[in-house]
Amino acid sequence: MNDTFAIVYARHGNLLLGDLIAHRCVSALPLAGRFRTIDVLLSNISHSGIRNVGVIMQRNFQSLVEHIGSGDAWDLNNKSGGVALLTPYDQGLATGLYRGFGDALFAKRYYINRQKAKYCLVLASDMVYRQNYEKMLEYHKQAGADITLLYSRELRLEQGDPTHLANLHINDEGWVLGADFEPVGPRGGCYNLGACVMDKDLLLRLVEDTGAEGKYNFVSDIIGAALEKRYKVAGYEHTGYSARLTTVKSYFDTTRDCIDPQIRSELFEENGSVYTRIMDAPPVRYNIGCQVENSIFGNGCTVSGRVAGSVIFRGVDIEAGADVENCIIMEDSHIAAGAYLRNAIIDKDVEVCAGARLVGTPTQVAVVRKGSVVE
Repeated sequence: MNDTFAIVYARHGNLLLGDLIAHRCVSALPLAGRFRTIDVLLSNISHSGIRNVGVIMQRNFQSLVEHIGSGDAWDLNNKSGGVALLTPYDQGLATGLYRGFGDALFAKRYYINRQKAKYCLVLASDMVYRQNYEKMLEYHKQAGADITLLYSRELRLEQGDPTHLANLHINDEGWVLGADFEPVGPRGGCYNLGACVMDKDLLLRLVEDTGAEGKYNFVSDIIGAALEKRYKVAGYEHTGYSARLTTVKSYFDTTRDCIDPQIRSELFEENGSVYTRIMDAPPVRYNIGCQVENSIFGNGCTVSGRVAGSVIFRGVDIEAGADVENCIIMEDSHIAAGAYLRNAIIDKDVEVCAGARLVGTPTQVAVVRKGSVVE
């Protein structure tokens, strides 16, 4: 994999994520009690042996910059490569508000051009899955493909998801014939996972050609142009858990999926550890009288009340008499005595006052914005 570099597009995120991306981008969303979504991608990259990564950022990226830092948590801080944080306006080549993945690549083509590696791994950041990209590159070479796309038949999709997702048309020999964005439904198609391998020079040609025509969607425009020009586009199937973060409900469901021991093992153990920025904190403190059932806790939490079916992030304090069920509570929030929470996402640094009541439903999840006070 020394002949491969990666580019991650850490886009702002779908607007249907609402207040969840008011202060962060989608790749900085907290996951599984102590991680962020980009940790999974960077860990995939690290375990695959890639040591040169560019992260294209768009909006609300300060927390992501602080989180990634030098990349040492993922062993991506070596002298010959490492992580390059590609912020907007750095070359005066774009507005910073990219019109799509293709536009972001067009703006950062100077970074692509100066890479010495032959192959480029292009990654979207709103997906959660584990994958060894080395095996994907081996398939790419053996198939004699010009471009290889990663897809899944088992992508976790919510019913009635209003967002667009590319469904690839793949023949029996594994070649991609085209793509559409029509809703298909769970396990009804070959869903693009936003990972693509191709020759660096080919990527530059396609990005520049489509950018000159004012086209910026990666699949319909860039991959579509490659298919029109008779390039050989292969599909490589991902097996196992995968999810896409585009709405409040999809984030809620994906985060709570981590409670399932089988999914948690697949995401965080079986395919190598998921690394993250180290934050020193004491273990979880379970006080006498607390009731805990089927939940995940980050370190530094203090639990005195009842918690069931929930994901609780680092440094959360849940007082005696509080009742929390089917919730996600992010870092350093405080749940006072007598608070009653159901089907809610509590963002960072939120104060839920004594006796407060907040009730959502599994389909209409209640969201409390970062730093709020709930009385």
